[in-house]
Amino acid sequence: MLDDNKYKYLVLLLSAKEVHLYLYDKVKFEKIKLSTADAIVAYERDMPGRMSQFADESAHKEILINKFLHHIDVALGEVLNHYPNVPLFILGTKKITGHFNQLSKHVKSVTEYIDGNYNESTLHELKEKLAHHILALDFVKD
Repeated sequence: MLDDNKYKYLVLLLSAKEVHLYLYDKVKFEKIKLSTADAIVAYERDMPGRMSQFADESAHKEILINKFLHHIDVALGEVLNHYPNVPLFILGTKKITGHFNQLSKHVKSVTEYIDGNYNESTLHELKEKLAHHILALDFVKD
């Protein structure tokens, strides 16, 4: 039986402000809609008003990022259930991917973290960035 997912890859672009998830087949990126907000501003609206416990702006931001990353992790779990055994690449800065790695329940599903800021990258630039990582993975798979 032919495995339809053999040469597909999940690509999660992660930043402290937004998230994008794609299914990539070495030719095109297909955007996958997560079951959570894809921007942190949605969580800002849900936060309580400025109270004494949020007098420290960094504590407020930390709570917001934790909430955002937690919801991404839950939504990612749903996608991983739908695409079992599809390699997952997470692209983002070391700070945000490290933070995500600490709270994620899906660490074992991550094939590789690719460090850098990809917020402004085009899909062509992402293809180029992923190319050697995928080539190495495909070599191991075959």
